[in-house]
Amino acid sequence: MKGDTVPHKRLKDLLPTPEKILESRTLKLFAPHLADPRLWHFNRHSLNKAVYIGVLSAFFPLPGQMLLALIGSLIFRANVPMALGLTWITNPVTSLPIFYAGYYIGAKIIDAPVISLRFIGRMIADFSLWALSDGANPFITYKGTVSLTAFCIGLTILAVITSIVCGLAFKAIWRYKTVVSWQKRQQKPDDKSPKY
Repeated sequence: MKGDTVPHKRLKDLLPTPEKILESRTLKLFAPHLADPRLWHFNRHSLNKAVYIGVLSAFFPLPGQMLLALIGSLIFRANVPMALGLTWITNPVTSLPIFYAGYYIGAKIIDAPVISLRFIGRMIADFSLWALSDGANPFITYKGTVSLTAFCIGLTILAVITSIVCGLAFKAIWRYKTVVSWQKRQQKPDDKSPKY
């Protein structure tokens, strides 16, 4: 379908270029696998798969969300820049409410005690210190206080639901923009008849 490529024009400018992606030392290891042109196509199918993969990967609370999105893109032949860009749904601003919502959902499902938003914030800070320097291991510090099971169940449910909703929304928006673009092209310039 000719109109299938219309909505991607602005999207291309927002996403990282292949050169920018390969600047990462970790992602550079995958350079031989990134030669497949399907991983860089800006068509509806490639981008839609990338939405599902990128959003799903964004909810995993570990350094390596981009690596997870890259592996998913390689397996399912999805657009790499889109999948990697969407992992930034969880960032320093959004991670606290997202992780709290995940823990809250999981705690309600397995009937574990719900912890406060401030406590989640302290855990994230402690985990970052531990992962990036020599802070105390939060898995030992918070053992017995926090249910890792509740956190994993809640985040998984939240990730799957958000991924499905975003994927379906992307598909609907793409279809709408394609139809509007097609209708504009079909309309004759001298057609001044009123639209009903």
